[in-house]
Amino acid sequence: MSNEPNPRDDQWKDMLRAVLGDQAADDVIASMEAQGFDPANLARMNPSGPDIQILMSQLRSMMSGSPGGPVNWQIAEQVAKESITRDGVDTLTNGEVEKVKNDLQLANMWLNQATALDPSYGPEQAWTRLDWIAHAQSTFRRMTEPVAKNLTAAFSRAMEEQMEQMPEEMKAMLGGQASTFINQMMASMTGMQFGAALGQLAKQSFGSTDTGLPFVEGHTTALVPSNVEEFAEGLDISHDEVSLYVAVREHAHARLFASSSWLRAYLLDTIEAWARDINIDMGAVEEQIRGIDMTNPQSMPEIDLTDVFNPAPTESQEAVLTQLETILALIEGWVSEVTNLATAGHLPCADALHEMFVRRRATGGPAEVTFGQLVGLELRPKKLREAANFWKIALDQGDLESRDYLWSHPDLLPDSNDLDKPEEFFSDKESDIESEIDDLLASIFADEEAGEDPAGPEEPLPPTN
Repeated sequence: MSNEPNPRDDQWKDMLRAVLGDQAADDVIASMEAQGFDPANLARMNPSGPDIQILMSQLRSMMSGSPGGPVNWQIAEQVAKESITRDGVDTLTNGEVEKVKNDLQLANMWLNQATALDPSYGPEQAWTRLDWIAHAQSTFRRMTEPVAKNLTAAFSRAMEEQMEQMPEEMKAMLGGQASTFINQMMASMTGMQFGAALGQLAKQSFGSTDTGLPFVEGHTTALVPSNVEEFAEGLDISHDEVSLYVAVREHAHARLFASSSWLRAYLLDTIEAWARDINIDMGAVEEQIRGIDMTNPQSMPEIDLTDVFNPAPTESQEAVLTQLETILALIEGWVSEVTNLATAGHLPCADALHEMFVRRRATGGPAEVTFGQLVGLELRPKKLREAANFWKIALDQGDLESRDYLWSHPDLLPDSNDLDKPEEFFSDKESDIESEIDDLLASIFADEEAGEDPAGPEEPLPPTN
């Protein structure tokens, strides 16, 4: 009899890790070993024997105790943090923290001359990349979980046919819990995928809002110095100047979201609407599933999600996409113009940095690319230069207060067509106001001609005794 190990022995451990995640699987394995048997012998166990029953009990316990939903967020957080620590954890000295706070305070002062929106008086903070994950993951979860739900449903349907590839012992062990197994496996897989994306965003984001999305609830402003420094490395501009420019952009975003109380919810609701109705290319899903060896579940985390989103959105999604692209362009255009005004005369390379950020946002920076690959949604504001020009004209037509007043309600903002013809937008606004005045005057004169007092009927005098 050969003493060589059965190559399927470790597959059971791999299967558990793929389904439950490393930590949960290790807990199950440790619990089994504590009861006196080696999980490596699973491949030779009797499916109806007591050892399998013990394993099933452990699996049920772990599955019932694991977080529900389409994403295992415990795994996602673990993967995100590991992607940071693997390359070396960035730290902050007291001097770096103080410098970020000073930059943000100075940026806020400069903005007083560039916008009529009130300052954001929230905390001003310096973050490490791990700090960014801790602060941003709640909003990240809200934006991505609807996509994960659709992905899980699509992959689960395709994977049910592939279950036949699994070892007979595993199928017998699962019994009627195959759907639970698949859902748990998909939650682990999406946890790994989404966690990797969250880690990438943490390594690319300058602050809490530089993608145009408010990843942090509340009025906190923050910079991630390690990411700003990394960006400044390849520029012929001093790091101090780059940091101040980014600080102005961060505070400009903060003022906008703080003053326009409707804006954050509007953005997130629009993204959720897209995510809920996203089309999944089942052909691409089935192609991915065919490439998985169900006897080698460690291959499952290698599934590439970038090809499974249908490139042809539905009519309703097209409308949502246009709506999202327009509001992102308006946000970025406003921030760009306000930052340009605030830094003029203060930063020697302000013009160069302005153009650099315009190009970066128009072509899609690393953070936008990462998010787009994850949810099939490009965050590039396609009419960025048109939006910036709109805000220039808005200022020329009035002043800071009249320009920024347009943010007080979504109905006051231009739509995508207005960005192509901003002059008509403002002339129409003037015509609307003049028309309202003309209508009011006409009504007053008509009442006078009819012998009626435009102020209304005269009140009778009180009776006298």
